[in-house]
Amino acid sequence: MKTQMPHPSTLLDAGQGDPECMIGLSSNRFTAASGLLWLVFASTLTAVCIGLSIALPSVQMSIFMNRCWTNWACVLAFLWCIFMLTEKVIKVRIQRRALEAVDLLPRRADFVLSPGTAPEIMERIRNQAARPREFLLFNRMWSSLSNLGNLGEVRDVGAVLEGLADSDASGVDSSYTTIKILIWTIPVYGFIGTVIGLGQAIGNFQNVINAEENAGSIRDNLTPVIGGLATAFETTLIALVLAVIVQLYCTWVYHKEESLLGDIDRYCHEHIISRLRLIDPR
Repeated sequence: MKTQMPHPSTLLDAGQGDPECMIGLSSNRFTAASGLLWLVFASTLTAVCIGLSIALPSVQMSIFMNRCWTNWACVLAFLWCIFMLTEKVIKVRIQRRALEAVDLLPRRADFVLSPGTAPEIMERIRNQAARPREFLLFNRMWSSLSNLGNLGEVRDVGAVLEGLADSDASGVDSSYTTIKILIWTIPVYGFIGTVIGLGQAIGNFQNVINAEENAGSIRDNLTPVIGGLATAFETTLIALVLAVIVQLYCTWVYHKEESLLGDIDRYCHEHIISRLRLIDPR
């Protein structure tokens, strides 16, 4: 019996609740975030913060941040990472909606998944999502079910699902490439700021050596030296703190994606492999 088509508003949609889709962009593959879009957002917010720090020079944090340009480079990379990771969290939650879908497979105990019943399951998937191939679970099920007629043994279907699982895992890993580069870049900016600060301090120390032997002159010439040392240590501090925060957040998000892939693997094993019977047409 053909299942009744649900109302379009009840269909799962991978773009529903996705900020990238809400502003008119096409959804990236599964949980991948748009690097260019979030770079624009991060650059805009960083520019606003720089403007506020210039407009409010008396604020201690403004002085702290404006010691060296590398501090703002760290902030830009930090915000870029945070935006991309938050987008990935949203996409993972959207992907989990497919796992909560009901009536993908008949609940009767005697149901057997075979080339003859596969079209029924594919119709059920179509009735669950507006664009089912944009969901990890539905895409994996669709790819395996559509090939049942060409496979001779259950282990062949298992190999197809295993290959799709490896492809999904590789896709998740590759989606972190930009984020991993940025996490590596943040401390590098800090070390660059350290070198700049030490260079300023050493360059100004010559004035201390050449200063007249009176307390006032030495004190005045020590001020830029101390400022250079402050730049050296503060840029490193900012970079390391931001890098630690992003790394912890990235680890948490990656764990959520691994958990999603693991749940999809278990679902496919329990609902496809365990109920599969390939009948020899001869």
